[in-house]
Amino acid sequence: MDWSVSLFNPNPSVDYRVDDFTLDNKKNQDFLPPEPQLGNVEYKLKIVNPNNQRFEHLVTQLKWRLGEGNGAAIYQIGVEDCGILAGLTQWDMTSSLQTLQRMAFELGATTTVLKERVLENGRRIAQVLVRKTDL
Repeated sequence: MDWSVSLFNPNPSVDYRVDDFTLDNKKNQDFLPPEPQLGNVEYKLKIVNPNNQRFEHLVTQLKWRLGEGNGAAIYQIGVEDCGILAGLTQWDMTSSLQTLQRMAFELGATTTVLKERVLENGRRIAQVLVRKTDL
């Protein structure tokens, strides 16, 4: 399957379906495909306490990913751009999820944690759906 394919079907009237960008619960999965430049999937190692300029940049990036997914985007938190599952401490994960929620709020969107996983190193990764509420 082409790695640039969106994680979810962009048609909001159809149930979402998972593809190659899913965080599998298998213990031996250490990576995802590299982050696609196009599409609605975004990897973020962490988004903790960004300054105003960085926050605005992140919101712009989210807006673009939402556009690519017709109102839906998937954020893989704790994942490097190259696809390595680095993971975050519980504090950094909580802070990153709060930042993503603030970003979504700026655009009239909501966040839903689809999957969370604790890696062998004790760090956490999460897959989050960001969806526009005014579709």
